[in-house]
Amino acid sequence: MKAQFEEKTFESYFNNELDRRSEIYFPPGQVLEGSLGFDSSTLSKNRRLWRLLGYPFWFTPHFLGISLRKIADEMENLLEYEISNIPEMKANILFQYKRPELITSPLGTEWKFWNQKYLRYDIYIEQQNLLNHIHQKFNSDVLVVYASPCTNDINELVKIRRNIIEHTNFAKAVDLNGHHRNTYIKSGTYSIACSEPTKIENINILETINNIKGNEVSSEKRRDNKNFLIEFSDKIKSIVSENEYLANSFADLNKDIEEIKNYELFYSLLVMSNFRQITGCQWIVKI
Repeated sequence: MKAQFEEKTFESYFNNELDRRSEIYFPPGQVLEGSLGFDSSTLSKNRRLWRLLGYPFWFTPHFLGISLRKIADEMENLLEYEISNIPEMKANILFQYKRPELITSPLGTEWKFWNQKYLRYDIYIEQQNLLNHIHQKFNSDVLVVYASPCTNDINELVKIRRNIIEHTNFAKAVDLNGHHRNTYIKSGTYSIACSEPTKIENINILETINNIKGNEVSSEKRRDNKNFLIEFSDKIKSIVSENEYLANSFADLNKDIEEIKNYELFYSLLVMSNFRQITGCQWIVKI
């Protein structure tokens, strides 16, 4: 039985609780629509449209629009101010959210491992290869985790939304290498990854995040928050650009923002926004 809710619904509940219960920061690049106040924009010269909006014209529209460079200039200053007023950033976390499928029949492929109804989600090889590549490149500098709720019912999801972390199954992406599916029955215990059955221990996500220290470096070598974000974005861009499956799409999205490349912070966050667009990964920073 497929999940009766959208992935975004679970993601929203999960992020809200994680923000409340741990020391994390959601980079604006992940939600720039909210920062700018719009999802998309365009400048129309259609006289009929402007007349309907209450701004009729004959030759020139009342509004001339604004260039992307002007927006970038304003956003660069705004973002620099914002991140300079939060604690030091220590490590990066990537969440890959998954909607589970509920299996209720003994005919289910993995039923023999549980002998009761269970939940499962698919692990896509292209997605997993990318997450594993990220893990290998960053090692202890990044935590890459799959998160999937322990229900497929929307009513149950709403009921547990205020303590959804306790009702979520977590698995480190690196532990799922070589598998095409992960199965579980409840949170806080373990899951069984397949096709070669492997027991995957669940992780206490709050404890794991709160224990992240980041690399111990001297105060002279410590990166400020701006450089921390830019460096991570640069590395992610390099990794995805080497990925056979996603490289072309990622490059195509990044072409749209090439003209503001000199605005390093704003550009880096937009690159990470494009990364999320093609992977679905939520980027979070431990502070």
